[in-house]
Amino acid sequence: MILAHLFALLGGATVLVTGIRFAAWRADIHRRLLRGSTVIQTARGAAEYAELGSGPVVLLLHGTPGGYDQTLRMIEASGAMDGKARFLCPSRPGYLRTPLASGRSPAAQADLCAALLDVLDIDRAFVVGASGGGPAAVQFALRFPGRCNGLILEAAVTQSIAVRKFPIPTILADLLVYLFRNFAIAKARASAPDDPVLAQIARGVLETVVPVGPRMAGFDNDRAAFSQLDGWPLEQITCPALIVYGTADTDVPAAHALHAHAAIAGSRLVAIAGADHNLFVTEHARLNHAIAEFMAGVLPAHPPEASHT
Repeated sequence: MILAHLFALLGGATVLVTGIRFAAWRADIHRRLLRGSTVIQTARGAAEYAELGSGPVVLLLHGTPGGYDQTLRMIEASGAMDGKARFLCPSRPGYLRTPLASGRSPAAQADLCAALLDVLDIDRAFVVGASGGGPAAVQFALRFPGRCNGLILEAAVTQSIAVRKFPIPTILADLLVYLFRNFAIAKARASAPDDPVLAQIARGVLETVVPVGPRMAGFDNDRAAFSQLDGWPLEQITCPALIVYGTADTDVPAAHALHAHAAIAGSRLVAIAGADHNLFVTEHARLNHAIAEFMAGVLPAHPPEASHT
């Protein structure tokens, strides 16, 4: 009886300590999110964004779910472009502090991106659509051809796709990330032990899922929008385009990349054999190299940045 009571007390204490540590971890992430971004008013509504570096402007549109932190942490951790570009990382509408009212459809999100460039006095930019950021990136290239130096699609959604409902309560999702984050990071490190930054990238990506709650409006909006993407005139995209995908990706199948490549004249297709949807982490070096090479080939014909008039 005494041992039973002792084990019960120890179990309760463990749960209490874990709960306290989880709450502190989650609160720290929330504080960093608030410190790391700016919310400004544009002609299309409020937009949250962060930026890093200098040089040709690269507009990074995050996946589903996500937020400005997802793309920012990837750039910081991987050392993309080695400081040779100015990365703009907005939160798409419904994610973190960009309200859903600023743009529900991919076309409206592209308009918001153009309005953000206006406020920042930027005339032209490369636009990167990663995963669920693909539709807004495609719309930017369609709607603002004179402002798009190039379109880069990374494992990107380019046609209708079914996205499942979020399966568990958001606070439980946060807790599961907390409990299993070190296991996931160790697994990533073991997959490429000679990669000095892979664990750091994996940690960054994991923590940009938390907190899930402030990302749910965007997630639900993406689910609805992504079911209605067919019939877009991708053949009207005239800017240079780079399309990268993993041949083992089951989240956004290869058909999306092949569809875009077939429609966009002159597009360059890069297939990474055996890579799944985690290629943003596992294949970060190849992604960064492909993007840097693509941009270098485009820039001589297109001045990277000028004031918008």
